[in-house]
Amino acid sequence: MIAPRLLYLCFERLREGGAAATHVGEIVAGLQRRGVAVTLLAEGGEAAAGLRGQLGRYVRLTARAARALPRHDAVYVRSHFAAWPAALAARLARRPVLHEVNGTYGDAFVTHPGYRPVARLLAAAQRAQYRSAARLVAVTPDLAAWAGREAGHDRVSVVPNAANTELFRPDGPRAERPRPYAVFVGGLTRWHGVETMLAAARDPAWPDGTDLVVAGPLIDESLRPTLAAAPGNVAYLGRLPQADLPALIRGAVAALVPISDPSGRSSRGGVLPLKLYEGLACGVPAIVTDLPGQAELVRAGECGLVVPVDDPPALARAVATLPADPERARRMGEAGAALVRAEHSWDARAADTLAILDEVLRASR
Repeated sequence: MIAPRLLYLCFERLREGGAAATHVGEIVAGLQRRGVAVTLLAEGGEAAAGLRGQLGRYVRLTARAARALPRHDAVYVRSHFAAWPAALAARLARRPVLHEVNGTYGDAFVTHPGYRPVARLLAAAQRAQYRSAARLVAVTPDLAAWAGREAGHDRVSVVPNAANTELFRPDGPRAERPRPYAVFVGGLTRWHGVETMLAAARDPAWPDGTDLVVAGPLIDESLRPTLAAAPGNVAYLGRLPQADLPALIRGAVAALVPISDPSGRSSRGGVLPLKLYEGLACGVPAIVTDLPGQAELVRAGECGLVVPVDDPPALARAVATLPADPERARRMGEAGAALVRAEHSWDARAADTLAILDEVLRASR
């Protein structure tokens, strides 16, 4: 059998160590290990200056995709409103298109607020892509259901996020810090619960002598004053190389995933973020907010605690619970690591993606 040739398009800017870059890189590498000839065309480097500069980058990426189409059997798109012309070109060239759905339409306007005046038009562009797709590949069951409704068909599969279990694992060095700490790893945005975490660290229920360590890029600049006013038991480390994260996570009493739900963005599509899988893979109990996806995984796996959304005292009490009962915390950590190793590695996700690609190519032939 001739190895499939896949054109992988990502109109989202890939920042080293960011969730998008990790997801794309892991899936591409896993497909290549399985013999798929993958050509990755993606946004990289620094953000373009202004709306006009960004649109120019989209146009250039689309032109590169159009030139590459004849040499490929199928196109895989990380869903984005700017991918509509490339997806249309693929359809006209009779190349099946798979769309990876990572969020609802509104997520794009959090990253690109300048596009809000044309939000309806851009949402329509994404909806048109979904309707004509050979397959939609959603990262949560809730997103799969939403995407299927938007597309008006049932050609939808679920391939969730995962962890690199060779890098994120329980054994290995642990970060040495002077005091115990809970850790948050990821981009700093409002829906990641940054304000909730900082308020929890001030709360009387937060355990004495325990720090909150935050590592990740500041994506939402409006949070800078909030970080500057953080209490003394908060350490913000900024962006760290991915290779440094496992040791930092292993040394923590808990991995925090306090995602919030502004305007229903999280409850509508469900959340299963990379930080959850990576924290669990390191053998550390997770503390997550009660949102579809992550709450079910933690409860079913008995690998952490679930707290209400936007509830700093509840988050503080949960952090205090784990060091107070080290045996329970150890059991949770071991259960989480075993769960991710068995069911949620990136290698397994690449195998799932290849099975979907093979099915789509067989149908197209």
